[in-house]
Amino acid sequence: MSDVMAQAKLNMNFLSQAITGTQQLRSTVTNVFNLLCEGVKPDEEEDGKGDDAETAVTVGKDGKKFLQRFQEYLEAVNKDYNEVEKMCNNMTSMTDLPVLGPSGALSLDSIADKNSTYRDAVLTYQWNNRLHEYAQIATSLMLTNQIKRSQLQAGAGAKRRRAAPPKFTNLSSQAVDNTLQTLSRQLSDTTMKILQASGDTRIVHLAVGRVFVVIIVLRSLTIEKVLVKGLDENIILENNTVDLFSDSQYLCMQKITDHAMSAVLQYSTYQASPPEFPLKYLLYWLQSYKSLFTDACTVCGKHLDNGLPPLWRDFKIPVPCHDSCRA
Repeated sequence: MSDVMAQAKLNMNFLSQAITGTQQLRSTVTNVFNLLCEGVKPDEEEDGKGDDAETAVTVGKDGKKFLQRFQEYLEAVNKDYNEVEKMCNNMTSMTDLPVLGPSGALSLDSIADKNSTYRDAVLTYQWNNRLHEYAQIATSLMLTNQIKRSQLQAGAGAKRRRAAPPKFTNLSSQAVDNTLQTLSRQLSDTTMKILQASGDTRIVHLAVGRVFVVIIVLRSLTIEKVLVKGLDENIILENNTVDLFSDSQYLCMQKITDHAMSAVLQYSTYQASPPEFPLKYLLYWLQSYKSLFTDACTVCGKHLDNGLPPLWRDFKIPVPCHDSCRA
């Protein structure tokens, strides 16, 4: 649309110059006709002086002056005409706007901000028509050139097995609570308690040793969010609700939160029939952080790297490792 408006402004500039050139052309043409109406005028100072021979010489000189002025006027006319023709050739024809039924009344709106509404509607209509044409051409080409995955005929090979759909558990609240209590008893150096419970959703508070606390949001036994914070950070807001959206103020805990969400994605892909297995794997993985500030990196043997302890734990064998040292 911006290109159309720019072209319209350019055409208006050329049109203004063409009108000015036309006025100049009209003035020069008027001079030519005025000169022809006046004809050849002898010099008034020499009228009535001399004999007939001298008068003939004077008339001849006046005729030459007349022809010279006539030629100059014609050259001016030719020059002005060329300028007008040049301006007209520079103007480009605008797209003819078809009438789209009653919407054509939009072009009659006197408000300057709405003058382009009808033109925008027409351009959208034209673009939509071209899109339909291209879609029809593409459909005809695809129907004539059908693409098959293999050259084997249907039924020649074994049927491809479909992937099993994901299983969604719908456990009762009592079953979920019993599972959480069982997992809590199996973990050492960790304390688990339920902060809030509403229907199938539970907010679990997990304290890993004297290192950090973890907030886990569960829907039934499906892990939806994991948030790691320091022991000195407040997780309860003023309205007695759990803060699930504020990140920890410590860079160390922020990185552990990112690793924990990666672990959730990893354990959720395991094809395990018991629904509590992803949560159980995650809890054991978090338990490996109970000696976060005392363990050394298993790769470089150092305790700190850029001021941070070994924050990475592998998802299969949770051994301590710096982020820069892991393969």
